[in-house]
Amino acid sequence: MTVLEIKEKGSQEGENARIIMDTAARESRNMTSDEAHAYDEHLKKAEEYEVLAARQERLEKFELRQTTPQPTKVTQETAKGGRIEVATSSPDLYSHGSLRSFRGPTARKDAYYAGKWVQATILDDAEAKQWCRDHSVEMRVQTEGINADGGFVVPTTMETTIINLREEYGSARRNARIVPMTSDHTVIPRRASGVDAYFVGETDAITESDMGWNQVELTAKELGALTRISASLNEDGIISMADTLANEMSLAFATKEDLCAIDGTGLSTHGGMVGIRTKMVDGLHVGSWYEAVATGDEWSELEDADLLNVMGCLPLYARRGAKWHCSPVAKVAVFDRLIMAAGGASMTERGDGLRTTKYMGYPIEEWQAMPSVDAGAVLNATIMLFFGDYSMAASLGSRRGITIAKSVDRYFEYNQIAIRATERFCINNHDVGGLLAANRGPVVGLLGNT
Repeated sequence: MTVLEIKEKGSQEGENARIIMDTAARESRNMTSDEAHAYDEHLKKAEEYEVLAARQERLEKFELRQTTPQPTKVTQETAKGGRIEVATSSPDLYSHGSLRSFRGPTARKDAYYAGKWVQATILDDAEAKQWCRDHSVEMRVQTEGINADGGFVVPTTMETTIINLREEYGSARRNARIVPMTSDHTVIPRRASGVDAYFVGETDAITESDMGWNQVELTAKELGALTRISASLNEDGIISMADTLANEMSLAFATKEDLCAIDGTGLSTHGGMVGIRTKMVDGLHVGSWYEAVATGDEWSELEDADLLNVMGCLPLYARRGAKWHCSPVAKVAVFDRLIMAAGGASMTERGDGLRTTKYMGYPIEEWQAMPSVDAGAVLNATIMLFFGDYSMAASLGSRRGITIAKSVDRYFEYNQIAIRATERFCINNHDVGGLLAANRGPVVGLLGNT
C-alpha cells in the first residue's frame, strides 16, 4: 500500500472510534463495555496504521534517493596519487561498419558512451570511470535485494536503445497494455459490468444499477540472460561491443516475453505466466475461438470464409484497435496467398498487394512465437491465429528495466567476463472470452480442425 492508502485506513479507524464516543455523548451516558472495547480496538488500529505509514514514508524516500541519478563527483578518479587524464577522442574514430541497435543522428556517440560505461562498470577500467564522470554518464548500482552480488543499472542512453529494440523485436510489448509497476505485486481495476438503463413510469422510482469491478493481479518475475565479453576490450572495439550487447539483450528478453504471452504454460519455465493460446483452449474459454471448417488445420486449407467468420465473432467494441495476429509463415501462407488469389482491384481493396501488411483493412501483426509448422495435424484443436485488440486482452507489467551484473571468475580460463542481464516483468492474459460462445472477448482465435 502507498502512504496515502495507509493513512486513509488509519483515518477511517479514528473516525470509527469518534462515532462510538459521540453516540454515547449524545445519549448522555457512558460507553458500554462492548463499545469501550470496540473504541479501544479502533484507536489501537489507527495508531498501528500511523506507525506503518511513517515506516512506508521512510522506505519510499529511501528508494527515491537510491533511484535518483547520482551527480557528477567532485573528487576525481586517481591512479598512483594523481588524476587520470582522459583523452577526448572522437567516437567517429572507432567506427566499424553500420550499427544495428543504436540509431538516429547521435547513434555512434550513444554507442560510444554505452561502450565507455561497460568499460567502467564491467571491466572496472579506471580511465573509463574517469571518462564517465567527466561526461556525466551514470554508474548507479541497483539496490533492490534481488542480486546478492549487486548489479549496475543500465544508463539512460543504452536503456532507451534496449527498450526500443525490445518493442521492435517483441510483439507483446507492441500490443499489450503496458502497466508500470511500483512494487513486485500490483492490482489494477477491471470493469466487469456496466450501468443499465430502465424505462421509468410517471410515479415510479428509477431502478438503481452500478458498475461492476474486479481486479487483475500482476506479480513481477525476474528474467535473466547470461553472456560474455572479452576481458581485454580495447578502445577500438567499444562501439561494436555496445551495439552487439544491446542487440542481444533486447532480442533475448523480447523472445521470452513473447513466448510467455503466447504459449506460457503457467509453470516455472514461463515464470508462472499463462499464454493466450494456452488459455483459449483450457476448456474454460470456449467463447474465445471459432472452429475452422472441416480439414482446416493447415495453412493451405484456410480460406476467406474461415477468416471472415473469425472477424464476425469479434465484438464491436474491440474492432477499432483490432489486428490479425499470426506467425510470419502464416502471414505469407494464408494472408498473402488469399490476397494474391483475389487479383485485380480486389487485391488493392483487400491489402494493396504485398506492399502493406493488411487483410480486409486490418493490420497483420507477425509474432515469431506464434505457430509456424502445420505438418502432421499439429495445429488440430489449437489456436492457429487470432484477431482482435490484444491491448484489451492482456496487460504487461514492467517492474524494473535492465540491470547488468558481472563475474570475473566464470570464464577466467578464456580471459572473458560473464555478464548477467536481468529485468522484472509480468504478463497477464486476463480477457480472452468466457465459457460460452455468447461471451466473446476482445480477441477471437481460429481453432484448427482436422
